[in-house]
Amino acid sequence: MIKYDVKLNNGVEAFGTTEKTVTAAEHVENVDAKFMAHHMHLHNALIPEDVATAVLNAFCESAAELMGQGNAVVLTSNGKAALRLYPDVHVKGGNINLARAQELMPEVTELTLDNATELVQRAGLTLRAKAECEPAMGVLLDQSKSGLTLNEVVNVPYVQRTATPADPADTTGTNTGNQGNTPNPGSGDDGMS
Repeated sequence: MIKYDVKLNNGVEAFGTTEKTVTAAEHVENVDAKFMAHHMHLHNALIPEDVATAVLNAFCESAAELMGQGNAVVLTSNGKAALRLYPDVHVKGGNINLARAQELMPEVTELTLDNATELVQRAGLTLRAKAECEPAMGVLLDQSKSGLTLNEVVNVPYVQRTATPADPADTTGTNTGNQGNTPNPGSGDDGMS
């Protein structure tokens, strides 16, 4: 059974949301490599649990090394992509519009191919590892689920902004007590992705 929580969200000041919304979100437990290896052995008895555990323990380091060389790591099921891990690159502080370009280079009057690279270099880049489930993984999950069951109903209190950030690109001043997991009550997103 897949457990889920129902949440009554009372708003988030940082999002300008005061209207109550109801969302639902998964409630999951974590499994480790040893547990996963046991499950893999049950699917294929030719795979010893200790070997599967060793492979799973080496997977993340190996995947990160390959991603660091500019690759996406794609795991398949029946020949179809199911999971994709890749290096995710973005401009630090968000996209550069003309106003931001002029903060970085006051002489800029328009964004062009000639100044785009220098603008990005001045702003800097962020790099993170990202993983995405492809449609084949959704099909596998749908086929394997044994149903959904309610775990808990949660009243999420109104989240007030504790400080106003000095820089519009700096959101660290909006401390909500659960940084990085602030629910967006207007979208059905519980912030737990």
